[in-house]
Amino acid sequence: MTEKKHFTAEQAKKIGEALGIDWSKFDVEQFRMGLDVELEHGTIDPKTNVTGDDPIMTGKIALAHLNEFSDYYTRLDKLEKEAETEAQARKTFNP
Repeated sequence: MTEKKHFTAEQAKKIGEALGIDWSKFDVEQFRMGLDVELEHGTIDPKTNVTGDDPIMTGKIALAHLNEFSDYYTRLDKLEKEAETEAQARKTFNP
């Protein structure tokens, strides 16, 4: 099994600067979180690979979401945790 890839804050900043990101709209950590999440569009699944794990392509996807909501990835993380808790509760009550 392949180890999950992660971006550092320094890598995220370099990618963001290459994309011309205005850091006054959101912080580097949100973008870094986005890069990690959007790797799901890469080599993790050959059937849905659209980025080839290219950092710039991955960054463009993250940037598109951050342009919608500056805390998009914090919201997504919260939503996913709530959904996981709900799914576990259903399993407990309906084994």
